[in-house]
Amino acid sequence: MVSLLIRYLKDYRLQMILVFVFVLSQAAAQLYLPTMMGDIIENGVAQGDTPYILKSGAMMLGVSLVAAVCMVASSYYSAYVTASFTSRIRADVFDKVKDFSQTDFNRFGAATLLTRSTTDATQMQIVVINGLRSLLLVPITGVGALVMAFRENVTLTLLLLGSFLITTIIIGLTTARSMPLFKLMQLKVDRLNLLMKEKLTGVRAIRAFNRQEYETEKFGQANQEGMTAAVKANYAVAFFAPLMQLMMNLTMVIILWLGAQEVQQQIVSLGGLMVFIQYVLMFMSALGLVSALLMAYPQAAVSAARVKEVLDFDFSIQDREDPVALKNTTGRIEFKDVSFGYSGAEINVLERLNFIAEPGKITAIVGATGSGKTTLVNLIMRLYEVSGGAIVIDGVDIRDCTQHDLRDIIAYAPQESVLFSGTVQENIRVGKADASEAEVTEALSIAQALDFVNEREGGLNSTISQGGKDLSGGQRQRLSIARATVKKAPITIFDDCFSALDFKTDSLVRKAIGEKFGDKTVLIVAQRISTIKHADRILVLDNGAIVGQGKHEELLRDCRVYQEILKSQSYSDGKEESL
Repeated sequence: MVSLLIRYLKDYRLQMILVFVFVLSQAAAQLYLPTMMGDIIENGVAQGDTPYILKSGAMMLGVSLVAAVCMVASSYYSAYVTASFTSRIRADVFDKVKDFSQTDFNRFGAATLLTRSTTDATQMQIVVINGLRSLLLVPITGVGALVMAFRENVTLTLLLLGSFLITTIIIGLTTARSMPLFKLMQLKVDRLNLLMKEKLTGVRAIRAFNRQEYETEKFGQANQEGMTAAVKANYAVAFFAPLMQLMMNLTMVIILWLGAQEVQQQIVSLGGLMVFIQYVLMFMSALGLVSALLMAYPQAAVSAARVKEVLDFDFSIQDREDPVALKNTTGRIEFKDVSFGYSGAEINVLERLNFIAEPGKITAIVGATGSGKTTLVNLIMRLYEVSGGAIVIDGVDIRDCTQHDLRDIIAYAPQESVLFSGTVQENIRVGKADASEAEVTEALSIAQALDFVNEREGGLNSTISQGGKDLSGGQRQRLSIARATVKKAPITIFDDCFSALDFKTDSLVRKAIGEKFGDKTVLIVAQRISTIKHADRILVLDNGAIVGQGKHEELLRDCRVYQEILKSQSYSDGKEESL
């Protein structure tokens, strides 16, 4: 946690200096108040000098006002620094995560990344906003009060130091015991976030299968585990506050008892004892602030470690220091003995793939579920790094250029249509930020989405709910296709994004793509033979290997796997049904 504080607070030096100045002024004023009170008792009350009491009381009130103003100012600047600190951490976590490869993202998972950027950041904020002032105020006030108390009474101060030593041991033991428990608690929070996300996104399936009771029981069990972990973690620190309070009260009782005896023996005056008690109270108040801070520290330290793990994570895919620039790209893709396997897997998902996708031609990829089709296109976008071989675009190995330059020449319509809350036009412009309204309209026309968009109230400016939940599956897919086509990139990839389209719309979309993208490299991943039968080259994948490639007629004649796929889609005797 200290390293994160140093990393992020260094940019707020001026505000922190102001906090230090105001805290120092506040501490000085507070340390001076007991001495002023003792002076009033000795020279005013004891002597019956009312004018002196009024005069000194007015001065004491002025010092109190200065302390109050300094407290407000230090609180303001510490709040500003803390809010900025937390805001930057969240922004940096988001910035880091958006550059994760798919491997990196799978390493953490969505649920824990959400927790780390919200709950964990908030836990750190609580400690920092309390600690920023306390870490300055406590040493100054606590040490100052201890020094002033020592000047007043050595014997009673030694007693105070003994109590402080016992308290320090209690703090150390409590912190050591509670940190592992808070770490476990955060893991349980991650699990709850994951389950909540699953249940909210899959609520329709849950209702359709009447699984409400089962899912409620499953979530309840995870919730109970989270509660148990939280109870154990809080039990570890629950006794800390009352024990601290007991120690401070016991210390105060002993000091009052011994101090009263010293007053009777005229070792110390009544005014001196009262001044000493004020400094003791001030020291204990500082100790109480430390106690409250340390009670929250274990959980914040665990949260800081989790956030730091994300911020300091080394990307599995990194750009080279001297990348090759992609210029005047035509979009020719060549796979050279490309293999890929997930980390820890015994066998590769893709094995020694060799093919060429040329500009001006449509290359289709077909195969059974799990054959590696989506993994193949993810490798082209370098969402995963190849395990062996090379993927070359226009003679440049994609590992030699930057990920930004690579993805700048690729347009992508994913298998799962992901739409964002906002207008239709804003969603399409995700593909090309500066697309004109005419370009957006053309893209919607290519995707056969213009009719239903115009029917919506507001047309291009009609609002889409988060995830496109107010649209049908086919409508979402057509908007996703439009978002890819508006970019008019040298390479355009359609990853099984025609599955929810009817045969007529499918045919019209493919026809429009063929007309408008005649000079581009187009890759189409599909399940249906009808979607890709007119492609210039069809690759047939089976268990991660290319078992056939060529045109539709050639594969019908020579590729057994292709024939089986065709047969499974209600084709017979090698003749397609009329579309």
